[in-house]
Amino acid sequence: MNNLTLRAISGTVYVALISICILMGTWPAWILLLVITFFSLWEYKTLLLKELSILQKILFLLTGLFLYAVLSLWQFMYIPSYIYGIVLIVALLPFIVELFHIHGSPFDVIGRQFTGFIYISVSMGLMFGIGFKMVLMNTDGVLVYNSFLLLTVFIMIWCNDTFAYLTGRLLGKNPLFSRVSPKKTVEGLIGGIVFTLILAFVMFKWKHQLSLTEYMIMGLLICIGATLGDLIESLLKRSLDVKDSGKLIPGHGGMLDRIDASLIAVWFAYFYLQII
Repeated sequence: MNNLTLRAISGTVYVALISICILMGTWPAWILLLVITFFSLWEYKTLLLKELSILQKILFLLTGLFLYAVLSLWQFMYIPSYIYGIVLIVALLPFIVELFHIHGSPFDVIGRQFTGFIYISVSMGLMFGIGFKMVLMNTDGVLVYNSFLLLTVFIMIWCNDTFAYLTGRLLGKNPLFSRVSPKKTVEGLIGGIVFTLILAFVMFKWKHQLSLTEYMIMGLLICIGATLGDLIESLLKRSLDVKDSGKLIPGHGGMLDRIDASLIAVWFAYFYLQII
């Protein structure tokens, strides 16, 4: 089986799994993103926090999952105020723990941990929160999680990634950012944007949750964010001289390789939906 076929099969399974979990509702979507957060933090720890002790690595994973849980859950359920106090204490732990370990550059280690929390945990918390940017009401008058809105964001990210890749392979001649990612091209960027805007029009015709202009603007912002996400992870891997973040997804590499675009695009989508 060649790599392209393997990528297609594993990518199809990945997309189907995410789509099913999101459409099942609040808690399946929450658990799905929790699992993605865990594997992403694991890969990040393996790549960038090798010098940490086992205890520190466990603490990093638990802290990242805790931050995702608090950031995602506060958007739809009551969280006791003392939990926010715990968040403040947890934020201090990397500083305190470093007092008892001998690292040549302790603040470099602390900085890499906090970068992981923001890059992964906060991003995934915002991703889950997209479903509460426009809450729907069912026939019984009960507010329900807007699964379609979250799925729309994912589909737009996938559309941009897929058609940027295909257009780049077919027509790509002008490098977009050769210092970081030699294979990305201007033509690929344009192709991803064009097809995502077409998708935005289709989504508008299918579900009128947003106006056509709002769908188009969100699609454009997602394309910009997704491209930045790809480039940022390429920069990370290039700085570490590694090809993939892991081997979890056959043909794609690790979880970070698969969600790199989402980790940045979600910030653009979340705050745009917050504004409108």
